[in-house]
Amino acid sequence: MATVQKPASSLDFDEKKRKKMESNRESARKSREKKKKQMDDLTNEVSALQEEKNDLIKKVILYTERFMNSESANNALRAQATEYTNRIKSLKTTLQLHYARQGS
Repeated sequence: MATVQKPASSLDFDEKKRKKMESNRESARKSREKKKKQMDDLTNEVSALQEEKNDLIKKVILYTERFMNSESANNALRAQATEYTNRIKSLKTTLQLHYARQGS
């Protein structure tokens, strides 16, 4: 049985086609790897940003509580200062009346 041999130019064409297909497969594989790495990097970045966001939320809550406590203490001190101011005015008035009675 005789085997049919392809002409040399046909062999060259088949070899080039095979190499091209192999090159395309390798390019596609590299592209998939690159895409996977980018996706993994983005996933990691999202996780880090979510963690940072949670930390910032905790800080906002903490500082809000501190502010409210400070504001409450400040209001109490203002009320106390007003009370002391009124007491001092009352005492001055009492002293003025006392000195006025002594002088007459």
